[in-house]
Amino acid sequence: MPPAFPRATVLCLALMAFATPARAQDIFATPFMGIKFGGGTSIVDLEIAAGQKALTMGASVVVLGDGIVGYEADFGYVPNYFKRAASLPLIKPGSYALDLSGGVIAALPAGVTGGGLRPYVVGAVGLINAQAADLLEVFVIRRTVPGFKLGIGAQGLLTNNVGVRFDLRHVRSFTGDDGSLARVGRRISYSRFTIGLLLRL
Repeated sequence: MPPAFPRATVLCLALMAFATPARAQDIFATPFMGIKFGGGTSIVDLEIAAGQKALTMGASVVVLGDGIVGYEADFGYVPNYFKRAASLPLIKPGSYALDLSGGVIAALPAGVTGGGLRPYVVGAVGLINAQAADLLEVFVIRRTVPGFKLGIGAQGLLTNNVGVRFDLRHVRSFTGDDGSLARVGRRISYSRFTIGLLLRL
């Protein structure tokens, strides 16, 4: 197990322990879609595609009341993370990067926004998984590394139960590369801007 993973777990538990959500809480589910940009990786990237813009999608579940602090579980998926839209066919179709995390969200209280968009910041820790293979399967990539997310956004209801969420966040692995063969190919990062359908459950 990577040495950073226990530290990431302890950090997440500590954030949750010190958080004090408001008593009256809502549960929001948010399927989202948007653009991934600004990626980078030390994993074998034959088409040099990690830094390219790409479609991203996923879903979040947030527990948040009228107060400041709540909790979030978030899943993101970037298809073709290692493949350019127009390039030599070096990578098989089906490459991807995905992330799964849990964390703490701090939003402007509902009473302050008067029922409008509630700006928020979010921090989370979890796992990032990346997979890809070249046409000859010389470089077969299967990596799962501990990572974190930092983001900002705003969400608000348009009706009693349906609204919209705008979200910008950075996803990055805790692991890096120190030049040794044991650790080469474990760094991955990207940012994403998404718009989601906010559903109060």
